[in-house]
Amino acid sequence: MVFGGAAIASIGGCQLSNPFDQRDRLRISGLLGAIPSKVINQFEATSQKKIEFKAENLPSKLWQELQNYPTNNKDKAPNLTSIGDSWLDIAIANSLIQPITPNLLEKIPQWQKLAPIWQQSVTRNNQVWGIPYRWGATAIVYRGDKLKFEIKQWSDLWRSELKQKITLPDDAREVIGLVLKKMGQSYQQENLAANQDIATLTQELKSLNSQVLTYTSDNYLQSLLADDTLAAVGWTSDMYKAKKLNPNLKVVIPQDGTALWSDIWVIPKGEVAIAAAEWMNFCLTPAITAQITSLTDAVSTSSELDQVPASVKSDPIKFFSPDILAKSELISPLSASALLQYKDIWTKLRSRTL
Repeated sequence: MVFGGAAIASIGGCQLSNPFDQRDRLRISGLLGAIPSKVINQFEATSQKKIEFKAENLPSKLWQELQNYPTNNKDKAPNLTSIGDSWLDIAIANSLIQPITPNLLEKIPQWQKLAPIWQQSVTRNNQVWGIPYRWGATAIVYRGDKLKFEIKQWSDLWRSELKQKITLPDDAREVIGLVLKKMGQSYQQENLAANQDIATLTQELKSLNSQVLTYTSDNYLQSLLADDTLAAVGWTSDMYKAKKLNPNLKVVIPQDGTALWSDIWVIPKGEVAIAAAEWMNFCLTPAITAQITSLTDAVSTSSELDQVPASVKSDPIKFFSPDILAKSELISPLSASALLQYKDIWTKLRSRTL
């Protein structure tokens, strides 16, 4: 479904862009709720372009759409799309997106103001492949009305009260990563086999596996709300929305530190990118970053968040403590051999042959 302007968040139904509007059109695919509707109105008011925004409710649908881009009708395909950072390297490897050239970066002056962590997260071999515009973290959500203790750190997932009562992501990097973090190590390692604590890692994984009812990256909140589980590991963007609807849910960023994620604007290969640059820069201007941070379920990557209200900055899900943030890290690319090690451990864990 394609939304134009305020129609993204309209309650009364969808409203298609005016077919008689003769302004240049910029077709964007993004995540439902990730961009406030009034941001699109503001862009259209200051630009000579009309936005056609196609909103998807799952990141996996955006990824699927990007994969289908080469076979899509180019008059309807997006000029710009959002993907999660975990898909960036495979998108590059499969030639689905194109780099943002130095000339184009000059048209995105807000890029220069991004913190190095965000600039480095999308740079490969001195080429920039996208513009990260919002971020969040891997976190734990649990039923505060059912558990008689507070979850504060990763090790709490091993408590006996949670036996067969946990949902974990169907994701090797996340699960192995949180165990490494519990052990006081980095969330990611290039050579697991060489880890002097590999025996401990293996035992901790087996022990955690016995706590798990199910592995899923999509439906973990449903099982929590249905009383099938009491705790789950997932992502702050999902949890932020769910907690607003159900105060019994408690969300915690583990004290040991966690993994960070970002959503990225990328340009499908073959697209003329000049119009997209204006939008990407607009999304990082202070007035807009304040709206993205205040009105959505994630935080802008911009360092200029002075216009964000104090009530939002006091939210512990979005703005967790600097101490925990300092212990956290982006999930970065690993070599093919390292990924094979993760896959081998993951396969054995899930088949109970570890």
